[in-house]
Amino acid sequence: MNADEVNILTKRALRADVESLRKIVNFLSQYNVPIAKFAIYSIIYQFAMNNVIDLGKECETCGGKCCKAGYPVPVYDYDFKEIKKNIKNLRLEKKNGFYLLPRPCQFQKGWICTINSFKPYACLSYPFATEDEQEDLLKSYDGNGVPDFRVPEFCIAGKKVKEFMNKIMEDLRKEKGREPTPTELLEKIISLYERKG
Repeated sequence: MNADEVNILTKRALRADVESLRKIVNFLSQYNVPIAKFAIYSIIYQFAMNNVIDLGKECETCGGKCCKAGYPVPVYDYDFKEIKKNIKNLRLEKKNGFYLLPRPCQFQKGWICTINSFKPYACLSYPFATEDEQEDLLKSYDGNGVPDFRVPEFCIAGKKVKEFMNKIMEDLRKEKGREPTPTELLEKIISLYERKG
């Protein structure tokens, strides 16, 4: 699987495609290195944020600050094609092989994303599966336990997700009598998602 295929599969997973979620976790699980384990946990946390926990109130309270300030958002070619299919007159600057979506985001109205159903991979990945937010932690992660993901101070939704996931991990530890595996966490989150549905 090449990098684009991994990213596209992850993007599908983050959009609530459970089959893609299991595939990407299984793919990454074959690599017994800290960065792969880190990626698995970050995808599971981000899946929970995007699909399991109702965060509308938190995002509305925040006002969508993640879309208003910061570096431009990288838009991969597959993202660009998907957005272009829905917005014919789309124009984005291309730099170093990536299209760039400047902030403040032109697709944000109030706190709501007007392209939510086809937003870029980088947006779907925020904040748990984005390199910018997790870069320092990624460098120091040794593969033991769940990473202590960094959440920007303003991101009250991300903080709620961390609290939720910490509670899930605590419950799993009590149930198993040991540190749960990433796959056990994955299956717990999928079961919560399916019950919600």
